[in-house]
Amino acid sequence: QVLILDGSAELTPDDGSPAVVIGKGDQVTFHKGFKCKWKITKRMKKHYTVLQDYADDDADEDDNEGDAPPAITCDVCDVDCFAESYFLEDGEEDICPKCYEKEKDGKYAGAEHQKEGEKWIEPEPKKKGPPKKKQKIAKE
Repeated sequence: QVLILDGSAELTPDDGSPAVVIGKGDQVTFHKGFKCKWKITKRMKKHYTVLQDYADDDADEDDNEGDAPPAITCDVCDVDCFAESYFLEDGEEDICPKCYEKEKDGKYAGAEHQKEGEKWIEPEPKKKGPPKKKQKIAKE
C-alpha cells in the first residue's frame, strides 16, 4: 500500500487497463504481480506499507510464495532493491545498485543513495594514526 502525502501521478498498467490518476490523500493498494508505469504530474511524497499476504498459510517455509512483496523495486530490471537503492527525484525512479553501476553516461547523476528506503551517507573512514613501532626483544 502507498499513501500519497503530496503530489500526483498517472499510473498506466502494463496489462493494457485504463490509466488511473492518484493524488494527495489517496491510499492505493498494489496487488502482487501488478506492474505499471508512473508518470509523475506533480512532485510526490509517499508513505509505503508492505502487507503480508496470509491467504497462503500452506506455503512451505523454504519457498517465497507467502512472503510480502518488496517495498522498493528497481524501475529498470524489476528486482527487489529495498536493502539498497538509488533514488532519482526527477521521475521518481528507484534504481538497484547493479543497474546504477552499469550506467556509465551519467543518466543517474545526482541520485540519492538509500538503504531500506532512507537516505544513506557513507560513514567517514576512521583515520589511522602513525604506525606503531615494534619493540625489539633482546635475545640471551
